[in-house]
Amino acid sequence: MATYQQLFTLCKRKFDFNWLYGQSHAGDSIELSPNAVNYPTLAVGFLNIIHPDRLHILGPAEIAFFDQIGSESRKSLIAKLASDKSLGFVLCANLSLQPDMVQALIEHDLVVFSTSETPERVLTLVRQYIVRLLAPSCSMHGVFMDVFGMGILLSGQSGIGKSELGLELVTRGHGLVADDVVDFIQRAPDWVEGSAPALLANLLEVRGIGLLDIKTIFGETAVRRKMRLNLVAELKQFDQGELMERLPETELFTEVLGQPIRKMIIPVGGGRNLAVLVEAAVRSAILQLRGINTIEEFFQRQRKLMMAEDGL
Repeated sequence: MATYQQLFTLCKRKFDFNWLYGQSHAGDSIELSPNAVNYPTLAVGFLNIIHPDRLHILGPAEIAFFDQIGSESRKSLIAKLASDKSLGFVLCANLSLQPDMVQALIEHDLVVFSTSETPERVLTLVRQYIVRLLAPSCSMHGVFMDVFGMGILLSGQSGIGKSELGLELVTRGHGLVADDVVDFIQRAPDWVEGSAPALLANLLEVRGIGLLDIKTIFGETAVRRKMRLNLVAELKQFDQGELMERLPETELFTEVLGQPIRKMIIPVGGGRNLAVLVEAAVRSAILQLRGINTIEEFFQRQRKLMMAEDGL
């Protein structure tokens, strides 16, 4: 779970951001309401008494509201927000608060940030950083590539040749996102995004050669900072006599952070050009996304032919 200090540090790196009150909560976790657990963007918004359990953005309209309601009403409102577990406030555009309101914020020990940025920009940025800190995430083993604009995770047992395949795909003009360990984060309800850990960025390990700096060797266009996960290609070594379904009637899916991701199994064997197979798999997935299902079309042809032979 993310802390206030992590949010402050992230915001401070990107724009003018100061911590006015409530520094005692620096190490506290940012506790989301049930409605915001799956959608962290709901944790940030303009002042809303109906939804008090969020980080409230205060701009000219909100300050004008506080100025109109009087001292006692201001104090009561702050007390209510505190009791309803408000995440705090962000005071925008170098605006100032009434002294009685400042006193109430200090008494209730609420977190208050300030910035010179406009409320609209602060809302966008803080929501983005809240999502980054609080979104569901995981790490997976594999090689994550950009192939024809699709994010594809090459998975399979250790030593099966994932990194070598990734290197060959790079030489064919595709991009490396991450090797060995891939960090995934759920950016939106149906969007899982992958990137490399900072320690492994741009690096690819090939057995017998060692670490390769793909960006240095092949140039800027050979690496990607992050990509959406669209497809998982599992490299699998089939044992002698083990059968593989040649024409699966249903699409395969795997689950990453609760999201269904298309999956393909690519047999590994001597003489097989895996890079070509992966490119073909990605092209097929792109066609499926456009509503073109080659296997279904084949089955339809087969049914029509059988019906014609039966005289139907």
